[in-house]
Amino acid sequence: MSATEYAIGRHCGVTFAGLKIASLVSLRKGEEDVIQTLSRRFAGKGFAFILLREDEERLLVYICHRARLTKYLFSPDVRAFLARFGYEYGSAEEALEQLKCRMKGEFPHEIGVFLGYPLADVRGFLRDPNSCVLCGCWKVYENVGEAARTFERFRRCSACICRHMDRGRSLTQIFNIV
Repeated sequence: MSATEYAIGRHCGVTFAGLKIASLVSLRKGEEDVIQTLSRRFAGKGFAFILLREDEERLLVYICHRARLTKYLFSPDVRAFLARFGYEYGSAEEALEQLKCRMKGEFPHEIGVFLGYPLADVRGFLRDPNSCVLCGCWKVYENVGEAARTFERFRRCSACICRHMDRGRSLTQIFNIV
């Protein structure tokens, strides 16, 4: 297994497992063929691999479950929140294109919404990044118990996926992609 596939499994496996709407992974350039192959294979299960940003050495790849992302982005609270940042969209693809454009400037912290983070925590981070009450997969400002349980589920899932990969199983084998 390539280092690229392993990194995708380690950082995005919780998304493939259905625990998260989307994940981000930073990958070294040079194995784009691996990314393309996995993208094609996972597309049949509703996943999209989107290049958000690249520089001379690295690629920032966003991996999401399209249907779940669409449902979340069209919830009234999320849509109103993103409108404050200038997002106007008729589809998840349009919203992602706008995010991609915003990635060319300063890092857009509303990206937490696109990763499925609780809206209260994205708002809390934008209000005061240093006042979080728990720091894990994201900074938590409300519902600490629920977030801690979610982080533990993510940790266990990721550890299980890594164990399978360490034993030689590919991501397509782990997630039963034909």
